[in-house]
Amino acid sequence: MEKIRAWIEEAISPGYEYEVYMEHRKKTTLESADESLENLLRAEEAGIGIRVFKDRKMGFSYTTDLDKEAIKECVKVATQVCDITPEDYGFSLGACQDFGNLETYYDKEGLKRPLEEKIDLIISLERRAKELDPRVKGVRKVSLKETELEVVCFNSCGLFYEYRGTWYTLIMAVLAEEGGDSSISYEYSGNRFLSDLPFEKLVEDVVFKATASLNPSQMETIKMPAVFFREASAMLLEAFSTLFLGDALVKGKTFLRGKEGTEVFSQKLTIVDDGTLNGGFMSLPVDAEGYTMSRKVLVDEGVFKGFLHSTYTALRSGAKPTGNSVRESFRSLPLSGITNLYIDPGEKSLEDLLQGDVFLITDLMGLHTVDPVSGDFSLGASGIIYKGGRRLKGVRGVVIGGNIRDIWSSVIEVGNDLRFYGNVGSPSILVENITVGG
Repeated sequence: MEKIRAWIEEAISPGYEYEVYMEHRKKTTLESADESLENLLRAEEAGIGIRVFKDRKMGFSYTTDLDKEAIKECVKVATQVCDITPEDYGFSLGACQDFGNLETYYDKEGLKRPLEEKIDLIISLERRAKELDPRVKGVRKVSLKETELEVVCFNSCGLFYEYRGTWYTLIMAVLAEEGGDSSISYEYSGNRFLSDLPFEKLVEDVVFKATASLNPSQMETIKMPAVFFREASAMLLEAFSTLFLGDALVKGKTFLRGKEGTEVFSQKLTIVDDGTLNGGFMSLPVDAEGYTMSRKVLVDEGVFKGFLHSTYTALRSGAKPTGNSVRESFRSLPLSGITNLYIDPGEKSLEDLLQGDVFLITDLMGLHTVDPVSGDFSLGASGIIYKGGRRLKGVRGVVIGGNIRDIWSSVIEVGNDLRFYGNVGSPSILVENITVGG
């Protein structure tokens, strides 16, 4: 690392500041179907991204070639881009603290487990799904992805940090059949440790969703109370998470602009972003620009408290960085982003929420079509109609529409069944009324 710093110092022109972000990433992906290994993919990549600053201008370049001449050329290109970029008072270096080597979640034992064991593990999930319900006729896919990441970041004002971490994701798709009808459902989970992935719970949930809407009944357009099952609620939260980002604020692409300190949603709703969450999928000591991560309450019992900021968006909006600068890789610039985002759980069980006449929404489709600027959405949905607290019929292919402001404003109960799907989590939530189109 010191060698690379020396090359950059040699290449940088007087009067320019710089930031260097380096990473080394290893990925292994295992996929099974029909109780046999279908795909085994391994990839490894290292690279460096360099930002150069001068007079409120910024240039960026990256390279996967880590020899001296390639890195010096990368500095040269970033400097040239900086010189022709318009001034922007948001362009600035991030933090300036030397953190040294940081501790984070690193699964040595998971990495050491033999490949054969991991293959047997995902195939065993297929068998378990069929054991849970005879209507499960096949498993379309089980995918386990293992990522090991090493990061080093430093800048010309004194910032330095390095860490290595692990991430595991598990995806499962199940086919259920009954009486000539069939249904496919997906389930996803992520964890920093292989052994902490909720294997049994994931299989139970995907089987429940796949079988819930078999032999669906027709449904007329109606307004009725609805329970968003925890995964459906988390998917909705993730789809509208950009509402809380500083980049959306700066670009005028959030209806929360100017709403700080006002009640915008139901008093039952509290939304948190916590980069320090114990075991959190995106928990790290610092963000991509070196600011310490923390717990931020974005919505406190319905009251909007503020946005999530990177250095750029904080300067542009007169705020302070919140430890929410994220980078997809060394190829990308830092942006404001979520860490571990979730709806704070309540005290009611899912069974409590299902008392009365209610539509339990287990699956949502078309989330890529939501409009996070206005809050509008129209989504396909599947689930179960309950009457008097008892299951009445399965429903599939209906449409739910409206605005996320109305949904989150009409939350009347929040469940206690919080679960994370990667870095976004939610309990089940009961909404007073939603339009369901047959």
